[in-house]
Amino acid sequence: MNRNIPNLAIDELTLGQNINWQTRDYYVTKDPVNNLLRYFPLRQNCYMISICTSGSMRVRLNGEEITLEINTLAIFTPSTIIDVIEISKDYRCHLVIFMKSFLIETLNNIYFLERFQFLNNNGLFNLRLDANNISNLLSHIDKIITTQKNKTHPYRHDIVRNLIIILIYETDNILKRHISVNNSGNSYGQEKILSDFQVLLRKKFYMERKVGFYSKELSISTQLLTNIVRKYTGKSAKDHIEEMVLTQAKVFLRSGKYNVSEVATLLYYDNIEEFSRFFKRKTSVTPLKFSRNTHL
Repeated sequence: MNRNIPNLAIDELTLGQNINWQTRDYYVTKDPVNNLLRYFPLRQNCYMISICTSGSMRVRLNGEEITLEINTLAIFTPSTIIDVIEISKDYRCHLVIFMKSFLIETLNNIYFLERFQFLNNNGLFNLRLDANNISNLLSHIDKIITTQKNKTHPYRHDIVRNLIIILIYETDNILKRHISVNNSGNSYGQEKILSDFQVLLRKKFYMERKVGFYSKELSISTQLLTNIVRKYTGKSAKDHIEEMVLTQAKVFLRSGKYNVSEVATLLYYDNIEEFSRFFKRKTSVTPLKFSRNTHL
């Protein structure tokens, strides 16, 4: 039976945080929103920009498992389904939450946010940045927090809006420079990313089967890695990972040295059932039948 996934508004996201910003349009904090744990998995009706400053949190975003750790920038859009798997006691983050309607209220441009790829559905979930870029973004968030606390300022609402817009522009600039530094915007850079992915895959496919692991190691978004791999090979990054695992599984099974349970263990599967389902999905036969047919 499918679980109902709550779609939370800002006032629900911040419930129990002892805040009185007199607004439901935005919320900015340095503390984790602990009350969210009772809602997961969830969707939110707003955007979130998060920077981890200590500890770590393992989450599943739209079904993809990632780890948010120190100096990690994470973006959540209204379409993101978030589910927390594990969170450390020392996890802290700078978190900016805002409604689209709040930002475009005075811009006369309902498509303002659509110009920023990282705020789109095909943008990035998370990216680890260097200390200078993180410091830059944190300083902007600190300005928002300071302004947010000044409840007597007659233009607080408008100033916060503009500071969030500045934060978005700064984030976009940092991400574009990050991509440029990695040369991912031209053919040479894309070919290098593909080559680096293939080298990393040969080293790590035994233990790492998530595309997110490889995109994180290459310091690019999962979507960008998927697009580059598919462009040059016609297959997705996930396809390449599964092909490597399947090839090695067949080698082990053909050798006659290992039973199915041992092969599953060698390939770091949690249990034999999970491995068997994967193998049958890719070959239409069970690993046991494959092994027996090989040695007839």
